[in-house]
Amino acid sequence: MSDVHEPAAPPAPGEPFALEDRPARVEFLVEENYGGWTLADYVAEKMKRPPERQKLLRLLRGRALVHEEKEPLLPETRIWPGLRFALRRRFPGDEGEPPPIPIVHDDGALLIVDKPAGLALHPTARYFRSTLTWALAERHRNAEGIKPDPAHRLDRETSGLVACGRTSLDARALKASFAARTVQKAYVALCEGSPAQDEFEIDRPLLVGEETIKVKVRVDDAGAPSQTSCRVLARYRDRQGLPLALIRCEPRTGRQHQLRAHLASVGFPIVGDKLYGPDENIFLKLAESGGTPAPLFTFDPLLTDDERANLRLWRHALHASELTVPHPQTRVPTRFTLPLPPDIAALIETLEKL
Repeated sequence: MSDVHEPAAPPAPGEPFALEDRPARVEFLVEENYGGWTLADYVAEKMKRPPERQKLLRLLRGRALVHEEKEPLLPETRIWPGLRFALRRRFPGDEGEPPPIPIVHDDGALLIVDKPAGLALHPTARYFRSTLTWALAERHRNAEGIKPDPAHRLDRETSGLVACGRTSLDARALKASFAARTVQKAYVALCEGSPAQDEFEIDRPLLVGEETIKVKVRVDDAGAPSQTSCRVLARYRDRQGLPLALIRCEPRTGRQHQLRAHLASVGFPIVGDKLYGPDENIFLKLAESGGTPAPLFTFDPLLTDDERANLRLWRHALHASELTVPHPQTRVPTRFTLPLPPDIAALIETLEKL
């Protein structure tokens, strides 16, 4: 979908604004008395609730800033009277229709789907229409018009198995099984590095929240107990001789970002992870850019060539490959598996197996 929307009225001179209150974008025409100010200082002056300085600088370096100047406008650029530019914000749902959702199993009570990478599970301030729950509600209602309800979560960039209840009773039964930890889950992750042992345990408490990134999880003694069992499935090296490993991960607990944070904490970050991988500033740049997400299976155009090379993959290489759940009606354990998705498999094809 196009992100061209009816422009909002520009703020009157001296009138403060909040970007989140505007339906699409705020346009600026720099007044005489602001000549010589830096772009960052000017925008901060105009905002009702300016973000902290580093966040504002990242916003102005990202796709939120729209202008037609031959030379780039940067936060430190000295502005001049008559300069025109705009700030735009994301629209919920402007990322378009969700992709097709492959059905792995459907017996009228239990629905198992293969969630594509890059698809958010539930609506958020950033994603609305392009979500798994929207796709399930619009495309996979049953004969009575009841929509399936996912019983657990996967991160947006994680692909793989998701269990859904076909009715509210089925969904409640499934969610109770996840809460009681009677469900078995396993993931495969392509990771940087080469573990010394083929099998190892990670037992490190995890705490949500860092000063810079509130959603980031860190190892902290004050955190919740967290355990992950790992087994190396294959070892590789790239053309530069750097090691990688395909690791099967079985979470014994269900913490936010558990596998990503645990693997990074022991020196084996997941390939393509923008938050726990080579540089968290990649995550910050994309999260605060204000732009529409890049199309699936492509790197975001904001990334530099070096950042793309360091990430290796457009998304983090984590796939929910195994799931055993008690059937919501019969309570019989039912097992499902998925092979590696094409994007991770294609990356592995470029590596030398050891």
